[in-house]
Amino acid sequence: MTRETEIVDRVVALLDPALTGIEQGTADTELKDLLVLVRELLTDFIGSVERHPGIEAATADLYAAAVALVRDSAASPRPGPRKLRLFREARARFAERLAAAKPGKAGSRTAWRHQELMIPA
Repeated sequence: MTRETEIVDRVVALLDPALTGIEQGTADTELKDLLVLVRELLTDFIGSVERHPGIEAATADLYAAAVALVRDSAASPRPGPRKLRLFREARARFAERLAAAKPGKAGSRTAWRHQELMIPA
């Protein structure tokens, strides 16, 4: 197994349960905790791979869609169909882009402003 595969496998293994929890909806407090976890995992991931515009965009879209679902759940026990569809599409795009992920060089983390990707619209 290559280092690239290990990074991707680790991200998927940690992210999938959190994203599934957000998609299925649970208690409001738990959703907020899951959202914090997703943000931390995505931020760590984006900081550990080489810059790639497709990965950056997919990561930002996924996080924004997750935020929208969590916010929507506070107003209603079931998310709107459109927001749920957008979340699923963002999740699929992120999964597709993972194949292009390559480990970043040691010490080059934060060479670009990956934190700004995680600001929801």
